[in-house]
Amino acid sequence: MKKKKYKIWGTPWHLAHNYDLCKALERDADFYMLVNYTRRWEEKLRPIPKNVHWVMNFEKGKYDFAILHVDQQCSTEGLNKGMLINHMKKTIKAVEPKLPIVFINHATPVYPENYQDGTRATGYKSEILRKEILNIVGDDLMITNSKQAAKDWKRGYPIWHGMEEKEWMCFDEKEPRVATFISRAGIGDKYYNRSYLVAVMDELRDRFGISLQWINTDGCFNAKDHKDYKEFLGKTLLYFNPTFASPMPRTRTEAMLSGCCVLTTPHHDADEFIEDGVNGFLVPHNDPRGVAENINILLKDGYKQAKEVGMRGRETAIKTFNRERYRQDWLDFIKTQLLK
Repeated sequence: MKKKKYKIWGTPWHLAHNYDLCKALERDADFYMLVNYTRRWEEKLRPIPKNVHWVMNFEKGKYDFAILHVDQQCSTEGLNKGMLINHMKKTIKAVEPKLPIVFINHATPVYPENYQDGTRATGYKSEILRKEILNIVGDDLMITNSKQAAKDWKRGYPIWHGMEEKEWMCFDEKEPRVATFISRAGIGDKYYNRSYLVAVMDELRDRFGISLQWINTDGCFNAKDHKDYKEFLGKTLLYFNPTFASPMPRTRTEAMLSGCCVLTTPHHDADEFIEDGVNGFLVPHNDPRGVAENINILLKDGYKQAKEVGMRGRETAIKTFNRERYRQDWLDFIKTQLLK
């Protein structure tokens, strides 16, 4: 007897996250995505899975539950992202108030550019922002992308992302270069630690003549499409992740699956799967000179070591961030928390 698939109402949001979640639940669920002009699916970045269907509105009695999304910017008055999610939630509550809803919170309560109550003493976490975002979530369940994010929000059910190993390229020969891929704009500087990245880039250029490739940034490597990005990453020896408050950066996992030797700040659970010097390197979030020196050593004299560390990191990513584990985590959550 064929198992009934869940029917889920929602919207595109973080495209890579949407793609991997839909693919993970391909056997288990159909996703009905609301057509809207705020959050769209860019097919050049990820193909649309077969279990994604497009709808113009919410239909009463059709869905088993809804997945909505939230991040720091949803608290900004007048911003389309927050308006979209509030509209979708109000629609559900008005038309089918008993329909279960789960929010995926893609962020952390760190946005000091907009919330001045965050200080160094509290790690830049804003209590005002936390309350505003949780007010949007209300009594509904919430998924976070890291265990630390759940602690920072003071609630949430953490699920680490999962990907398919075969979708990423890993070449035997690596080109002696260092790359990173974090957002160039949005959320704020401290969240992504962009100023730190720029400081590391300056140190590398001025002291060692090394050009760090900030992917899809002016003067650096710009991918023609997703395949071009994967090929570049698969041939890259080192990957640097500078983030301070980003919960479980996906690009770091993509680099690990590509066999890059990852140097990463230790935040948001990284120290749970990275063993310093074995399958990656844990580095401070505020020492650009020291990080630049380590990168220089690995590029100039440590090619063999970096390649071995990168391959062990790939084995870790395959084991820890695989799509089947991700699927099971979601199925367990749905059965024991959402639809219990």
